[in-house]
Amino acid sequence: MRKMKVKRPKPGDGAGRRLFELIPRRPVLVLSCSLAVAAVAAGVWHGGYIGATADAVERSTERGLAARGFAVHRISLSGEERTAADAAYEALAIQPGDPMFAVKPGAARTRLLELPWVGDAEVRRIFPDEVSVRLIEKRPFALWSSAESVWVVERSGAIITSADRTAFPRLPLLLGEGAPDAAPPIVDAVRKQRAIDARLEALERVGDRRWDVHLAGGVVVRLPEQGWERQLADLEKLIVEKGVLERDIDVIDLRYPDNYVFKLRNGDSRPVPRERRA
Repeated sequence: MRKMKVKRPKPGDGAGRRLFELIPRRPVLVLSCSLAVAAVAAGVWHGGYIGATADAVERSTERGLAARGFAVHRISLSGEERTAADAAYEALAIQPGDPMFAVKPGAARTRLLELPWVGDAEVRRIFPDEVSVRLIEKRPFALWSSAESVWVVERSGAIITSADRTAFPRLPLLLGEGAPDAAPPIVDAVRKQRAIDARLEALERVGDRRWDVHLAGGVVVRLPEQGWERQLADLEKLIVEKGVLERDIDVIDLRYPDNYVFKLRNGDSRPVPRERRA
């Protein structure tokens, strides 16, 4: 009597093998199932269910720690000279009673930097219950009058904010396109000339190439493109030693190498030879 040999299934036989056998027979069905599984996984991921669960756990932990004393009880603010405290607290968006671990110093700093006068900010958590905020404000350098408004500008030429001119009486007034970017050298030079500085009304950028100096009494001094520093020194002498501003002068033109040209208010122009330099 012959014995029948029983073939044992190899690994991979059975349901797995039947699935592979199904692929050539019903590829559309298999593909549809795969896409459905992928869609469900993507929906879970993009729908934020995993992230939402993690956030909920985090918030629950923060509330638990807050109940044990790790809650904001004090917010200290320093460095706010021109920034309104109310505006700083609003940008900070942190309230007494908030969990300390919910305070995000980096995000709070980013919001504070959106305030016009804030150049930098430091936000620190001081456990168990304090948030320390230190503002570093931008330094006003000059006022720039444009067609739209009067602006406070930094030394770099960057605009800080619009302002009433009377609020910054000691800042020099700039006029003309390109004036804020080009102003630092001439502002520094004018401040060294005491007679000019005391009478300064405005500095006007002309054609983004040179400067006109507006002095008290409506006198306009025209400077050359090159060598204007020396011409400022000459103007200082003309004011102090010659008393030119006491005369009926409308314009002083310092752009000519051999002469000073004075334009009088009656329309006459009078060239005066320059003293030869030693």
